Amino acid sequence: MIKRLLPLFALALCLLCSCKSDDEEVSAQLLPQISWDVSSARYQTYTGEALTLVPTLENTDDKTQIIWTADDGSILATGDSYTFVRQEAGTYYIRLRVTNSYGYAEDEVKVTVLEPENNEIPEVPDNDSTFSWRFPWTEMNMAQGRTLKLKAYFIENEGNAHYTWTLDGQEVTGLSEEVAYLFHAESQGKHEVRLTMVNDTCQRSQTFSINVCGPEGTYRRAGTGDSLVNRIYDYSPAPGHMVNGYVVVGQRFPSDCTAEQAQDTVLALLKREWMVSLGGQGGYLIAGFDHSVAEQGGEELLITGNPYDYQNEPGIIWVSQDDNGDGLPNDQWFELAGSEYGTANEQTEYAITYYRPIRTKSATVWKDCNGNSDYIPYLSYWNSSDYYWQSWIEGTEHTYFGSRLVSYHTYEKGVSNMPAYSWGYADNKGSDYTDTGRYSIHNARTYDGEEANLQYIDFVKVQTAQNGWTPNLGEISTEVYSIRCGGK
Repeated sequence: MIKRLLPLFALALCLLCSCKSDDEEVSAQLLPQISWDVSSARYQTYTGEALTLVPTLENTDDKTQIIWTADDGSILATGDSYTFVRQEAGTYYIRLRVTNSYGYAEDEVKVTVLEPENNEIPEVPDNDSTFSWRFPWTEMNMAQGRTLKLKAYFIENEGNAHYTWTLDGQEVTGLSEEVAYLFHAESQGKHEVRLTMVNDTCQRSQTFSINVCGPEGTYRRAGTGDSLVNRIYDYSPAPGHMVNGYVVVGQRFPSDCTAEQAQDTVLALLKREWMVSLGGQGGYLIAGFDHSVAEQGGEELLITGNPYDYQNEPGIIWVSQDDNGDGLPNDQWFELAGSEYGTANEQTEYAITYYRPIRTKSATVWKDCNGNSDYIPYLSYWNSSDYYWQSWIEGTEHTYFGSRLVSYHTYEKGVSNMPAYSWGYADNKGSDYTDTGRYSIHNARTYDGEEANLQYIDFVKVQTAQNGWTPNLGEISTEVYSIRCGGK
C-alpha cells in the first residue's frame, strides 16, 4: 500500500514545486527594477560640486518606498532622486533600496570625488539626467503694436517632450512641438503666457508676465544738454582677467563689492573715460541717459573702446525704450545690426553658462547652448586675484543670453591677432571707428531681422560678442571707455 502511494506523493510534490517555481518567477518579474544613466552606477565629480543621482525605476506602485542610505547605514534621503555634494575628496558608496507590493530591490552607487589641481580644468558637470531649461527673462514691458519672441534655451534631457503654450489661460493651437512663441502686443494691459512641457518622466511649466503699454512715444523724455550716460543699471561682466585686479590699471572693485557699488564705480570710470572690461562672451553693462535720444539718421551713439589693428574685441550693441515709463531697463531690447548681422558669422539667440570655480586661482569653465564647452584661462601674470568671478554675480553658475560673433583670432610664435569686423561693433577698429565708435539707432532690428524703426532710445547695452582666448592676451573681452549720445 505504501509503495503504491509513493508515486502519487512524488507526483504531488513535483506539482507543488512546479507551482511554487512559477509563482516565484512571476513574483520576481514584478519586483522593482533599478537602472542608471552611466555604466555600473559609477560616477565622478569634484569637491564642492553637486551631483544629482536619478535612477530609472520600473515596477513601482502606490506602495513604493525609495530610501537612500550611506555606507554606514544612515538614511540620506527619500524620493526618486538624491543630490550628492562632498567637500572632501575620496570614494563614497550610496545604497538605494526600492520597495513595492511584491518585495524590494537594492543597488549601490559609487561616487569618486576628486580634488582638482591648480592647472586641471574640470569638465562641465553633466550627470544630472532630469529635464531642465533656461529663460533670459520672465517679465517684460513692451509698446503696443510690437511683437516679442519667447523662447526656451539650454533644453536638456528633453525625452519625448510635448509642449503647450497658453495666452491668458487659452491654449495656443499649432505649437505642440515648439519651444518658441511670438507674442503680438495687440491690446494694452497685463497678459500671462505659460509654457508647459510634459514628457515620459516629468512636467515643467514657466509663466511669463507681459505688460503691453501705450504705443511708442508715450513716455518719451525731452532732450537735455548732457550727452554722457548718467546711470549704470546693470554691470554683469563675464569672467575675465581684466575685470578686477588687472595689473595695468590696478584694483577697481573692493572685496565683497555689491552690485550697486559696482555700478557706481563703472559710472565714475566712464565719466573719466577710463577702461571698463565686460569680460568674456556675454558679459555686459546697461546704461541710460537723462533724456530720450532721438533717431536722426546716423551716429546717435558714440562708444569709445581700445581697439588696435592686431587686437579687436567686438561688442554687440543693444538699445531699448522706456515703454512703461518707470525709468528702468525692463523693456524690449533691439540689436543694432552690424556688418555680420544675418550672415554665417553671427548666431542670434545664443546663450552661454559659466560655472563658479571651486578652487582659487583656477580657470573658469563654460558651456554654451550649442553643446560646446571650454574655459576662461587663469593668467596670474596679468591678474593674480583669487577668482575671475565677481562677488556681485550670485550663484554657482550664471547664464548670459544674446548674440555671438565668430572669432578668427590666431596665435603664432608668441604673437596674437584678433582681426576686426567691417563695422557696427564696439571696441572694434572697423570703418566706423576713428577716435570713437559711431552707431546709428536706425540699425535696430526686431527678432526676425526686420527694421525696428525706433524713433528714439532711452537705454543702451554693450555686450561681449566673441568667445576665445590666446595665451599672451587672455580672453576676448570688450572694453568700454565712454558712452555718449551724438547726432548727425
